[in-house]
Amino acid sequence: MTSDSLGTVVLVTHHRPESYDTASDHLQALGYRLEWVCPALGQDLPDIRPDHVGAIIYGGRYSATETRRYPFMAKELDWTGRWLATGRPFLGLCAGAQVMAVELGAALRPNPEGLSEIGYFTLDPTPKGASVFPSRMMVAQWHFLGFDLPSDTVRLATSSMFPNQAIRFAENAFGFQFHPEISMEQHELWLERQIDMTTIPGAQDVPTQRKLADVYHGPMKEWFIGFLEKWIRGAVPY
Repeated sequence: MTSDSLGTVVLVTHHRPESYDTASDHLQALGYRLEWVCPALGQDLPDIRPDHVGAIIYGGRYSATETRRYPFMAKELDWTGRWLATGRPFLGLCAGAQVMAVELGAALRPNPEGLSEIGYFTLDPTPKGASVFPSRMMVAQWHFLGFDLPSDTVRLATSSMFPNQAIRFAENAFGFQFHPEISMEQHELWLERQIDMTTIPGAQDVPTQRKLADVYHGPMKEWFIGFLEKWIRGAVPY
């Protein structure tokens, strides 16, 4: 690690990034180097180096349990286990949280009534999550699978449709089923390119999502930036 760098954050994505997100944008603004890698495109996950100070696994359409269909997901699970063993800051977002949960021994499950969370939905902090989520908030969601609570993790937040919305493993590893990193530009891309997802049970339609985003995106982003600045320093309170 050079004297002019705060270190490198590994960003694991499941498709080629098309628009900036709050996590990468803000971490770069803080002075961290970004190392993007996309196993789905055949890119190899890096050896974990001394200059790697944090890792984020983003969302995507590949299930963490479909390792025969998607062999790169098996490599991603193994790499996640090795990263978690280092104790360095880790953040899984949506499918990335599912990767974390599966690597820790949990199963993935749909909502028992077949509902999805696609749009903006209420996130309820648990008593143990009050230091991370100071109050109930509305967050962006885009999923129809959830995960069981892995052993040795703490549930930080829940929702009416998927009980495990935020989990913590040890001190510095977090999994969020929701999408606090999403930018308004990304949200528009998802609405345009995945409009079929807005018609499945439980999903909000496009006008509703845009209306809610106008109100709730700003507070969600403000909270997430504060979280990121503590997370990357290993300073998220209990």
